[in-house]
Amino acid sequence: MGKGSPRTKRRDARSPAPERVSRSSSSKTPLLAPVPMGMDEPLHVPTLVRQVSELMPEVAPVSSLTDSYSNFQYTAESSSEAGRTHAATWDAKSGITDATTFSLPAHMCQPVTHKTTITTQTTTTTQTTTTTFYSDEQLALLNQQLPPPEIFYYGLKSGVRPEAAQPLPKVTGASVATDAHVAMARPVLTTAGGVPVVVASSAGLSGACTAFDGMQGIKSCDERLQTSMDELLLFFNTHNSRPLVGCLVEGWHHETRHRQRRVEEGNGKHHYVTETYLELVTDFKYKIDLTSFVYPYGYLVSVDENKLSVPQLCQKFVDDKNLLKSLQMTKEVHFDFKQLDAMVQGYIRSLGWWRGLTVSFPQANYSLRVYNENTLSEMWENSCCNCLMHVTIVPCILMRLYRGDCPCQTGHAENGIRSYFRINYDPIQVFAAIQNQLWCPGFSGMALAMEILRNVFW
Repeated sequence: MGKGSPRTKRRDARSPAPERVSRSSSSKTPLLAPVPMGMDEPLHVPTLVRQVSELMPEVAPVSSLTDSYSNFQYTAESSSEAGRTHAATWDAKSGITDATTFSLPAHMCQPVTHKTTITTQTTTTTQTTTTTFYSDEQLALLNQQLPPPEIFYYGLKSGVRPEAAQPLPKVTGASVATDAHVAMARPVLTTAGGVPVVVASSAGLSGACTAFDGMQGIKSCDERLQTSMDELLLFFNTHNSRPLVGCLVEGWHHETRHRQRRVEEGNGKHHYVTETYLELVTDFKYKIDLTSFVYPYGYLVSVDENKLSVPQLCQKFVDDKNLLKSLQMTKEVHFDFKQLDAMVQGYIRSLGWWRGLTVSFPQANYSLRVYNENTLSEMWENSCCNCLMHVTIVPCILMRLYRGDCPCQTGHAENGIRSYFRINYDPIQVFAAIQNQLWCPGFSGMALAMEILRNVFW
């Protein structure tokens, strides 16, 4: 196999969050008022002194990269094995050859349009959804600000395991907002949806206690979030840091195996039969961090079915008396990952890898959730108790009916808040930046012959 990690059997487990390398300043900063986040050991979140415009990676222009890769083709595979039909091909000089598969990246200040085609036996319907983002003037203003503190990332870096309900450490190195109403009354800007955007360096952080919600993000049941809309908005602004995004490259192959299985015939008799099966074996697997390409500020917007705005959803949560009420914000990263997938797969193939290849883009810290703390919610949040209720069915039905999960009821678990993040780079720029980190084990003629013989005679 040449270079690379030894072959290991593939595990059916969710890939962990991509590892990141801190790009913040190493200079010491004075410790300010700690944020009460549930643990005794402090967590130092470095106070960045560089503006957003200075933190974003510098890449070569698209025109120069297109000329550099004019004789190279990147191919995305539609099948699980190498050597079969391909879904789409992207040429750096002529552009996209399959327009139905890929979409061109939008300008950093323009709406992103998503098209979904629904085909039935008689008709074909195309649904178009437009996602808004900050205007040019708002982006210019945000580029002059300091980025939001990445509390989730530094919580992982401190060694705390991101298990559900595991409290995040206290935060030092950043000030705390003593009055949420005053902090939200002086925003840097207000979005078209009426959401104020505040900067932690000037307005301060939310003092609400938080806990890990697994690798998916952060949750909180702090009492201050139950009674104040301003506290909720400040909380969402504080933890609206960009998700962790990685490029996971995995090479694999199938091996034919044989095993003996005992078959009982009855009357104490039995016989053995030989079974042939395929086993999936991982040849190499590694991750490349893409988080630095994500713009640090997310655009908060409501996608509520009842057309409620973000402040109205926050006020609804405050007024709700249901014990199982919750309010969730989901982060989405908008980027043409399909095109980057095609480039990575094509480059790995050009290096000589002909076995199975999978490229994915796992994410972490993509959720922020607020709920009410009481005995009933503690039972629902407890993983063992929640599993037991689903196994016994009846308690689960009663809990969901009380929470309003039935379509004919008024729901108390709101998830209509989105935070849209963008990668404001062309896919070829991102690919050129990570190309030197892409690799695969090499093959020799002898290794190929031995593999063919193994498949024939094993």
